[in-house]
Amino acid sequence: MAQQEPIDQRKLFTQTLVISMVIWLLVLMGWSYFSRPPMSDKPPDEIVREIEKLRAEKDYVEATRRAQELATRYRGAEFGALGILLEAKIFYEDKQDAREAYNRLRQLEELYPNTKVYQEQGRPLLDKVSVQIDQENRQLPSYQALDAVMRLFGFAGDARFILGILFIAAVVRLIQVPLVNRQFASMRKMLKLQPKLLELQEKYTGQELMQRQMALYKKYGVNPMGGCLYALLPIPFLILVYNAFLVYQVQFRDGHFLWVNPDMAARFPGMVGAHLGQFDAPLVLIYALSMYITSRLTITDPSQAQMQKTMAVFTTLMLMVFSWQFRFPAAFILYWLLTNVFYTAHYKLYMRTPAPELVPVDESDEGRNGVAEKPKPSGGYQPPKKRSKRK
Repeated sequence: MAQQEPIDQRKLFTQTLVISMVIWLLVLMGWSYFSRPPMSDKPPDEIVREIEKLRAEKDYVEATRRAQELATRYRGAEFGALGILLEAKIFYEDKQDAREAYNRLRQLEELYPNTKVYQEQGRPLLDKVSVQIDQENRQLPSYQALDAVMRLFGFAGDARFILGILFIAAVVRLIQVPLVNRQFASMRKMLKLQPKLLELQEKYTGQELMQRQMALYKKYGVNPMGGCLYALLPIPFLILVYNAFLVYQVQFRDGHFLWVNPDMAARFPGMVGAHLGQFDAPLVLIYALSMYITSRLTITDPSQAQMQKTMAVFTTLMLMVFSWQFRFPAAFILYWLLTNVFYTAHYKLYMRTPAPELVPVDESDEGRNGVAEKPKPSGGYQPPKKRSKRK
């Protein structure tokens, strides 16, 4: 019977990751396609009249659907902007939902800043709704905390937002330093164990190899999943900061950053943000590049270098798609970028310090090949030796 060839785990992982990414993208594209409202061949003026009639009859569901149809069918034109504006009016004037109206007006501001619809009707309504949203959010602790930070840098004028985001990113990173140091220490141990792991891989295969590897990890007190567990640490902070930035998004309309300004946004609508409260594509690309560089710099396991490079590429692509799909505000992307820069700088500084020697946790626990040995009795009661009988 022919011996079965061992499965290449790294190749299998890469293939699974690629297939998962393709399926996820297909699902996202399918959802975007099938969630579009059905189209009709009626002229736009007639659709607008039907929307107003439906609003008068208080059929807001159908009126919203027709407004979405108008926005989708005439995307990039004045009637497309009018469709978004009508949907915002339905939420604000009819449903009394200022937050949903604000989201639609933000979309109108990002995609149609040069249209007459936005200049004459959208902007005044956006200013009105923004004041209401900001007044409601002022009572929230997250808003008050962010506002206190921004006031610390009030001397810098509009630049206070940039300094405030930099300050928040630095504080969040400082809070994580002790646990991140443990992550780096675990990565160092894994790197030091590589020669011993390679030696085991040359001698053993299959289940026996896994047992001996786990014995080696236990001998030196290394958790192979420790780096992954510590890598999940920033996620709660990321969620908290994102929610706080959404609460403070009206104030971010006064913040600008290099190319993130109204003049550049007018030239490249939908791509460049007019302020820190809008989506900005160049900032997303810079963040994705920094994320990829960081992933490459922090590769510490030579045997899994190719798999980690593949993960770096696909993680970067996923972050770009998510940012593009949900149009994260530029303030949050800037915070994300700064935390990534701080993480990389922390890693490089930590790795410059001399690494401690790899010492077994308990030398008596493992044998030469990483297999546990029976403990030898020391001290206490010793069983008597049998005496040989003399003839």
